[in-house]
Amino acid sequence: MNIIENINSRLIFDEDEIFAGGESDVEEVIRISPVPLPEDYIGFLKQISGEDSCGPEFEVEDEGVSISIWSAKMALEKLEEFSRPSHQDFIGRVWLFGDDLGDLVFFFGTGKDGFGLYRTSAGGLNLEDAEKISDTLTDFLVHGVGIDVATSL
Repeated sequence: MNIIENINSRLIFDEDEIFAGGESDVEEVIRISPVPLPEDYIGFLKQISGEDSCGPEFEVEDEGVSISIWSAKMALEKLEEFSRPSHQDFIGRVWLFGDDLGDLVFFFGTGKDGFGLYRTSAGGLNLEDAEKISDTLTDFLVHGVGIDVATSL
């Protein structure tokens, strides 16, 4: 399924800012991720990781909040940014893929509710306090599962 073409109606974004490409960055993400990355996420990365793309920012309709899903290049840069000695245990067990443009980060990993998409504080970065958003990226961005979880404080 093409996620971009089927985005949930609650998520508003500028389609003109979506650029396919970045294959070498996508391959690097797959290679270094400490967790197996779902096929829907890999396909989505290929849709949004074109040259100079940071990835789409989705505004949640009538909520005044945003969800940013990072391009492959941005995810690699964020990995470097978050790779501090105090975060190594966390970073070694998850793949960071986006944020709320504030104090929350989104990641793939296995938390207290099994494997899926989670959110946690960017300052804390721990699995114990992470909240599950959804099982898959498709559930999240297409079916709207977990939008409220991802954007609530």
